[in-house]
Amino acid sequence: MNIKTFSALRASAAPLALVVAGITASAAFVAPAMAQDVTAANLSGTVVDDSGKAVSGAMVEVTSIDRGSTRTTTTSANGTFSLPGMQVGTYNVTVMADGYTTTRSENVRVGLGGNNYDFTVSSEAPATGEIVVRGAPVRKVDFSGTATGIVFDVQKVAETVPVGRSIEAIQLLTPQVTSGDTAFGGVSIAGSSVAENVYYINGMNITNFRTFVGGTTVPFEFYDQIQVKTGGYQAEFGRNTGGAVIALTRSGSNTFHGGFNVYYQPEWGYEQAPDTYAQQNSKDKREVIEGNIWASGPIIKDRLFFFGFFNPRHYSQTDVADNGDVTTRVIKDPFYGGKVDLNLFDGHRVEATYFNDSQNEDVELNGSPTTNYSGGSNYIVKYTGAFTDWFTLSALYGKSKFNQTSAGADDSTPYVLDGRTGVLNYIAGNPAGTIDTGRDQRTNYRIDADLSFTLLGEHNLRAGWDLEKLQADNFTIYSGGTYNRYYRSGASGALSGLIAPNTDYVRVRTLNSGGSFQSENTAFYIQDSWDVTDRVNLSIGVRNDKFVNKDGLGAPFTELKNQWAPRLGINFDPTGDKTARISAFYGRYYLPVAANTNIRLAGSETFLQDWYSLPTGAGGVYSGDLINPTLGTKVLAEVLSPGGVSDPSTLVSKNIKPQYLDEFIVGGEYNFPNRMKISANFTYRKLGAVLEDVDLDGSGNYDSVIAAFCATQSQSWCNGTSVPTIGSGGYVLMNPGKDLIVNVSDDDGNLHEITMPASFIGLPEAKRTYWAAELKWERPFENGWGLTASYVWSRSKGNYEGGVKSDNGQDDTGLTQDFDEIGWVDGSNGYLPNHREHTFKVFGNWKPTDRWNLGFNALIQSPRKFGCIGTYSVGDGRATDTLASSWYCDAQIAAGNIDGTLGKPVGRGNVFSSDWNKRVDLSFAYTIPMESIAGGITLRADVFNVFNFKSKLDFNEFGDLDDVDTINPNYRAVTGYQVPRYFRFGVSANF
Repeated sequence: MNIKTFSALRASAAPLALVVAGITASAAFVAPAMAQDVTAANLSGTVVDDSGKAVSGAMVEVTSIDRGSTRTTTTSANGTFSLPGMQVGTYNVTVMADGYTTTRSENVRVGLGGNNYDFTVSSEAPATGEIVVRGAPVRKVDFSGTATGIVFDVQKVAETVPVGRSIEAIQLLTPQVTSGDTAFGGVSIAGSSVAENVYYINGMNITNFRTFVGGTTVPFEFYDQIQVKTGGYQAEFGRNTGGAVIALTRSGSNTFHGGFNVYYQPEWGYEQAPDTYAQQNSKDKREVIEGNIWASGPIIKDRLFFFGFFNPRHYSQTDVADNGDVTTRVIKDPFYGGKVDLNLFDGHRVEATYFNDSQNEDVELNGSPTTNYSGGSNYIVKYTGAFTDWFTLSALYGKSKFNQTSAGADDSTPYVLDGRTGVLNYIAGNPAGTIDTGRDQRTNYRIDADLSFTLLGEHNLRAGWDLEKLQADNFTIYSGGTYNRYYRSGASGALSGLIAPNTDYVRVRTLNSGGSFQSENTAFYIQDSWDVTDRVNLSIGVRNDKFVNKDGLGAPFTELKNQWAPRLGINFDPTGDKTARISAFYGRYYLPVAANTNIRLAGSETFLQDWYSLPTGAGGVYSGDLINPTLGTKVLAEVLSPGGVSDPSTLVSKNIKPQYLDEFIVGGEYNFPNRMKISANFTYRKLGAVLEDVDLDGSGNYDSVIAAFCATQSQSWCNGTSVPTIGSGGYVLMNPGKDLIVNVSDDDGNLHEITMPASFIGLPEAKRTYWAAELKWERPFENGWGLTASYVWSRSKGNYEGGVKSDNGQDDTGLTQDFDEIGWVDGSNGYLPNHREHTFKVFGNWKPTDRWNLGFNALIQSPRKFGCIGTYSVGDGRATDTLASSWYCDAQIAAGNIDGTLGKPVGRGNVFSSDWNKRVDLSFAYTIPMESIAGGITLRADVFNVFNFKSKLDFNEFGDLDDVDTINPNYRAVTGYQVPRYFRFGVSANF
């Protein structure tokens, strides 16, 4: 049969007898994360005859069972083919070649990422019009990339495994993914902080660009598939130094579908965690009611499809502090969204996605109401076109809006906290502390192209360009205009003798910050997957990033160009049949400058901090009004930000580089004939340059670095008596451990460039290294059960966690305390907050009958390590002693509470550890068959933390109370236990 007659024959072959019947294997709910694409799937394969010999020049036609569209291609000289930009779904794959019987493989599952199969054609003489239908093709190891991680079929996971109903819960099933600190949640991927991951939905970056912590909140049932990449990903992916999370939402098909579910977590189903010194956990209340309703189907068969989704929800919780303060939180706004898919003609489609995740969190603290507004509208439109079987083009436009506003009934009352007893108590004002009015907007454009050709082997070349335009509007003041925090000095007084011993005093802060800030992130990349031979694949790519951040007047204050990021990988087939793979990878990743840096450093921010004595009575106790206090003497005045928009050249070192990370991975995997798979990966990551603000002007007993430097100079504007103004309130954005090159202003406002050597400043370079060995075993669901198990040994050490600081709960990305003052860095090198040496994970399900499903999910993880944070007690002018921000803890050492040497830092992560984190979750589901509902009605119960383990996971790490020699009595006290046992009940139906 001549190859040109294939299309006509295909159309007439449907009624012919099938000579071979096939059996389709059950779909797995996890798959490896390999080939690269932020929005679609790649289908690749090899066509072989019955003897295993490659068949070149064969025509491969791939037809969507769900939507009726068709793509065709031709195999290369070695029998291989590749179809990029495929929509996720199920396909029939028909292969025809001269001299062979036409063969069709049915129900071929194509998931997000790489999908590599062997398709066999019969070498028997073909009969006229005959098509042989075979069973499911043999899935092979995908050699098109080197990424590590997992692809999840979200609906399968939701139906079969007990997990929390969030994208974070899905991520935590993946090896090398760890929960972030309780202060800000999120996940740490491969040793990086929670502020270094990137999140995509349908090809659009939806990461929170203010702080990089998390992204848009989307309900579980809105997702179709989620790919978690923990490393080894190619040049298409950037703007992160952690992991990449790629999500696709559900779509419609040629068949009408609908469904609903309701999940209820009753208050009576929650056990109580033990009380802590700060929280009466025994009085906590939690209740969640959530429903999901969806419908999908054709608007025009084979052409136009819809998916609609509505998610009503009601979350409420009550927390009671040790002092009796009661905080209630309620969220009840629904999520809604949908997707429309249009097949223009075969190989060309348009997808349009809309969703709205606006939600208002109503918070009451002792009856004082505040509303935190978040979320907004999101639009994504994408075109994909296969112009030939060797060229595919896609283009995307997206826009998202996110509210960042907090407002309450007590906004006119000063914010007051009282810490004189050692426990920080809320007194008055907006409970959030600040009144924030903010709105973010992202506009995204991107173009990607795939090109296949033969040149010294087979090449699949992918190249692209994208642009993000970001705008953050932000205005912040303290509630009532001021923030009063009350202290009590220790036996040696406070503030270097400015406050008498055992006496009450107050710190008064005022803040006025605001402006409209713009950023632009641009990148282009090129990536080649080159099959050098049948057994060797080279993955060669490079990415170029440009990050531009603008100040409150619209002028660029950071413009970081030509950040070249190579991505190099090699895959080797040791068996020759693609059942095994040995791989190696090197890559560099760059992180943009967070918009938080624009807002805090390059806006108009007036931030003042004054310290006052108080009129006290017996015992040094102040008993007056705390909201509008009678102030004594102002003993210290500090300007943290002076106000006005500073010249950009005075804010940022001229030789600054963005944060980057280098990664090396060596690994391998083997697929058994029974579809089980084992894999092992060894990862090394090293953090390069980071951007942080450094105070070079000093205040209080922190000596001015610029003054000390000028004392060594002889310019008229910089000498022993003349000291220029530097930075914003003395703060400059730079790469710690590198020379500083920045403009300073003399008394007449003239600018002069100075170069301050790194050796003079005295800051070390930021350091973070991550080592990991990962073992994973996967048994796809078949014959009633499926299971995925993993073990990871890892070590994360350094002096810098990342964009957040779990030690004190700070998510001030780019402007954390880590390098603010020189002495605070002493002893900071050690085990980082996301270090977990051993992690065991196992999850899966068992179906003893068609109606019953038993799911399980278990975790065993080694402890987090803690140190001792205290005030800088050396007294040499390298840091102030008014804040507990250093790794010195002399007061605790002197009291005999911890081991150490007076005047020496105790250090990070080497004093004590948390408990092991142990958890077993179970689910039980039973489906009641019903004639009117095809899938029946499923009743379900989930039990989380079945054995009600009460591991102590978080602790007070502060040895001092922001005051030298004042011991924190709650140092090493528990602040957080693991989530206690709770129940979730559900009912669902699909039709």
